Amino acid sequence: MWTELDADPPTCPGGGLAATAAPALADGFPDGRALCPVCTRFVAVRRDGTLPRHRSWRGAASRGEEARRREWFNAFGW
Repeated sequence: MWTELDADPPTCPGGGLAATAAPALADGFPDGRALCPVCTRFVAVRRDGTLPRHRSWRGAASRGEEARRREWFNAFGW
């Protein structure tokens, strides 16, 4: 166990990395977003082709999102 002092910061260090939209499932997920290689969150790509600053992925917001992420990783992997 760790304390909050030992926890990773909430902002992902992947902001600013080059990125392209991830392949989409038949229903369109992840909706043109890229997979952050640092925190594995799907993040909108800026016009300059980089990831914006974003919070680290800490888990799905809903069961629906969790199921779509699972389906995406099963189809496309990392």
